[in-house]
Amino acid sequence: MSCWTLLGLPATPDTRTIKRHYAQLLKQTRPDEDPEAFQRLREAYEQALEQAHWLSEEHDDAQACAVDDLRHDLTAQQAPAQLSPAQRVAPLLEGIRIEQLDLRHEQAIEADCALEFELGLLRHCVERPGQSPQLLAWGFETFNWLSAWQRLDLPDYLTDALLQQCRQTLEQSLRNALEQQDDDAFIQAYARRPVHGWLHDLDQRHWFNQCLAQMLLQNPYWSSTVFQAVCAGQGWKAGKDNLCPDTEWNRMLVREQGPAFIASQRVLAMQAPSSPEQRAAYLLLAPISLHRRRAFARRLNEEDWARCRTLSSHLHAYYPQVAAEMPGGTPFFWREWEFAFNAWPMYLAILIACLAGALVRYAPQGNGPGEILGVTLFWGACFAASAALMHWLWQPLAHRAWVRDHALSARLLHRFDPGRNLLLLRDLLPATVLGSALGFVCGPTSTIVYLGMLLGIAGVRHSGFSTRIFWRHSAPWQRRLLIGLGCVLVAAGLVALKLASNYATVTANQGLQQWSERLCAQMPASARECAAPATTDQWYGREDTP
Repeated sequence: MSCWTLLGLPATPDTRTIKRHYAQLLKQTRPDEDPEAFQRLREAYEQALEQAHWLSEEHDDAQACAVDDLRHDLTAQQAPAQLSPAQRVAPLLEGIRIEQLDLRHEQAIEADCALEFELGLLRHCVERPGQSPQLLAWGFETFNWLSAWQRLDLPDYLTDALLQQCRQTLEQSLRNALEQQDDDAFIQAYARRPVHGWLHDLDQRHWFNQCLAQMLLQNPYWSSTVFQAVCAGQGWKAGKDNLCPDTEWNRMLVREQGPAFIASQRVLAMQAPSSPEQRAAYLLLAPISLHRRRAFARRLNEEDWARCRTLSSHLHAYYPQVAAEMPGGTPFFWREWEFAFNAWPMYLAILIACLAGALVRYAPQGNGPGEILGVTLFWGACFAASAALMHWLWQPLAHRAWVRDHALSARLLHRFDPGRNLLLLRDLLPATVLGSALGFVCGPTSTIVYLGMLLGIAGVRHSGFSTRIFWRHSAPWQRRLLIGLGCVLVAAGLVALKLASNYATVTANQGLQQWSERLCAQMPASARECAAPATTDQWYGREDTP
């Protein structure tokens, strides 16, 4: 191979052109990366400078002969001179086929339009990517496109477009195989990479490593067979000589260990909830329904939620296929449950029980709605404060004894609670204590109403009715709006009841009577009937009995 072919230049006496092209080639051929190619380039550069010196001397003689050449047979040379190189190469590129390429290329060289032929073929391949795979392969082999040996005077916009087209074709074939979860198709497409000669360039090898790593990580499907094949082909391995980017390599190692990790988490989810790790695994990976997960989430504390956040982030980052199988297609389906107010059934049941007790006790005595409401609010506030204190003190103790409580409840309540939704120490013991206190202060009716309310709410939760009808299909702001509207309606009802009681008619034996004024107005102060303090007869009088 001549020095001019190696430099990608025609023979020229212009030393400035030689030096400029040599400087451009040095950017692609570095001595520390490919010393042999650099040495060949250096030798070609020195030979070209030496030959340029001799060509410059011959150029002076050629100028002297140019006048004689112009005088030779103007008629014979005028016709071809009228055609530009682009015009001469146009018939050679029209309707070209793979069988004709070698012959047409030779004709282009003879017609002194080899550069125009190469440009036309390159433009044809870029503009018709689906119609010219064989032409493109011939161009890569003949003209060394997208390599260090291609012509330097090729337009950048054409070479860049060709590079993007080749990258997209290679990447799409591999990505389609991954999306179809076809390991054999991916390995076959990957094995054909030597056909793409442009991948031998150092920059393209770096791009291909990055592309493969991101492709494997972004796809929900993961195959150990594909990963091992790519590692063997790309030279990915643990150590200093690893050609895979460090960040992607560590993430791929985590995904490679995914089946063992997910299996261990599923086993952990089947064990007794004795640790935050086990409770987080149960909430996220146990094969249970959504309302059972919600019921379980009501018993978690801050340490459990922290472990849920860690496990969910890990699943979202490294195991998208497992995350897609969770409720809502995301491992963060529980986010609204973490800060939910789960003690509202207890306070609602206390308020309803106090109202029932006040009605039973004071309504038969003729007390108005205002008095009954006042007693209800007083009892409700006292019992709500006591329940909040008991909940704050008892829940941490019950949380520590979760495993024993679970075993004890399963042994004693298996007939009444087959689904094991109730816990003896955590749920039934506080309800029994509060129900007994309500019965002692407000009457047995309050205890019955309180326990009945708790059982009714638990039944609705267990059936998942509210989740299916409203909560599952509504946005968070809609749920908050409904809760706020309910609170406003309750407050408005209480205010209306209080206002109505203030305008009630005074009944018999209520208020001050005028008897003392009428009996004692005209009598002396020493009269026995008007002595202070006034008697009941003086203030209220006597009712006539039939």
